[in-house]
Order: sequence, then C-alpha cells, then structure tokens
Amino acid sequence: MRADRPQDRVYARAAGVLAVLAGTGLGAMLAGAQGTVAGAVLGLGLARVLADLVGRRVARRRAALDRPFPEAWQKLLEARYDHYDRLPEALRRRFQDDVRILLAEKRITGVELEVTDELRVLVAASAVTLSLGWPDYDWDQLAEVLLYPDSFDRDYRFGGDEYAGLTHPWGTVILSVPALEKSFQHPDDGYHVGIHEFAHLLDMDHTHFDGIPVGLDAVRSREWVALMDKEMERLRHRKSALDPYGANDPIEFLAVAVEAFFEIPLLMRKRHREVYAILSAYFGQDPAAWDDERGLVL
Repeated sequence: MRADRPQDRVYARAAGVLAVLAGTGLGAMLAGAQGTVAGAVLGLGLARVLADLVGRRVARRRAALDRPFPEAWQKLLEARYDHYDRLPEALRRRFQDDVRILLAEKRITGVELEVTDELRVLVAASAVTLSLGWPDYDWDQLAEVLLYPDSFDRDYRFGGDEYAGLTHPWGTVILSVPALEKSFQHPDDGYHVGIHEFAHLLDMDHTHFDGIPVGLDAVRSREWVALMDKEMERLRHRKSALDPYGANDPIEFLAVAVEAFFEIPLLMRKRHREVYAILSAYFGQDPAAWDDERGLVL
C-alpha cells in the first residue's frame, strides 16, 4: 500500500473534468445558458469533493506512517507469526507499513467481545500477508471484519461447528477469534483461517467467487483450472499435502492452496510444485526460498 498513489490523483482529475462537462451539458439541455452556468458550478463542486476525498485518504495514510510502528506490535509479530519472521528485511518494513495503513482505514468490529490491539494486528497481518507483493493493492473490496467469540453455524449462532470464518461477496469477513488465535499458534499445520478468508476475498470478481485468482491472464487462468482439476482429484484420493476441505469445490481449493502456500511452503514446493509456482508468481513472494535461507528443511 502507498500513502500517495499518482493514479488516484489522475482519476480524481479525470472524474472532475467529466463531472464539469456532464453538469454543463445537462444544464444546457434543461435550462439553456443559465442552466449551463449552474451545471458547470455543480460539476466544479463535485470535482472538489472528489479531490478532497483523495486528499483525505493521502493525509490519513501519511499520518499512520509518520507514527513509529508500535513496539508491542513488533514483539507480537515476532513471537506469534512465523511468516513475518521469514520475510526479508525490506519486505518486513513494508509489512509494517501495510499493517498500519490497513488498520487506519478498515473497520474491525467485535460481536460480543472486545477488539484488542492484539486481535487487530492479527487480522491485519492475515490480510497483508497476501497483498505484500503488490505495492499498489488497497483491499478496496474489504468493507468490514467481524470478530466472533466462537465458531458459528449457518444461522450465525455461536457454538456451531460449521464455520470458523466466512466471507461475504459484499466485502464483510467474519472470523472466529479462537480459530484466528489457533492459526497463529500453529504455523506449520497448513491451517490459517485469516489467510483462508482473505483469500476468498481475492477470489471475488464483481461479487462472484469462482476459484480463479482475480487478475490472472487468460493463459494463466486456463493453466490454473486444469491444474486445479488434477489437484482436487489427488485430494479426493488422499494423495495430497493439502487440507481435504479443498476438494469440496474450486472456491475452497483456492483458499486451501493459498493457506498451504504461506503455512507449509517447503512441502508445497516439494509435493505441489506447479501450484506453488503459480501462487509464487501471483503473489510475488517465495516463502519456500526464504525458509531455505533460514536453513529449514523438511
């Protein structure tokens, strides 16, 4: 994430010009010369609003980045998050910046529980893990994260065992706090509910999930679909290192594969080399290579 993206200002200017032209044209059609002036004034007002929105976003992000990364957050990540530990130093600094920006912009709401700073950092770390290799990615589709005190059923009643997390196509992510904390306590089991649910959000294209990472070109998409079919068959026959839950459908396969990519990268590279290669190129990250540098072996 960047504090100031040039494309945002270009977009605001272009939208402002269109607003002025549209206002002028509509005013002329409705009320002649007087309408032209009134429409132009309204268009200018809208252009100013758009510019102000961009300016406030930049100011908010700069303010977040001007503050030092809290020492408590640093210690939490070092103690609880193995992926943060494996990151090269430059990416670790970017990780910290992205966490600060995400927490400054996104709502994290507790449902019958208090949202602590620790929980906020764990949520942000889950999302930032996926987008770290994309400096211009902003999680615009993320509307809110709801934290539940327990797992839940399809009617959202606590205590059910159907869901530890859920992602809605309108951008709301629900996470069970016990499941989230467990995900960080056990870094090498291939399970991480935060990564899993945010991976679903990456799969969302115009409120639709299909199991194909958004942004893959046509060639890579066809390659992914063919590979996914083969890997899901391996899952059904218990010949895979991935969680069997990934055999349910293409949507769950993607989320499970992404979990494993970040949780057990050495095993993924060894037993699912093609899946690992596509995800490594897609995310712009190579966690297995970073584990090699740490001297880790299977």
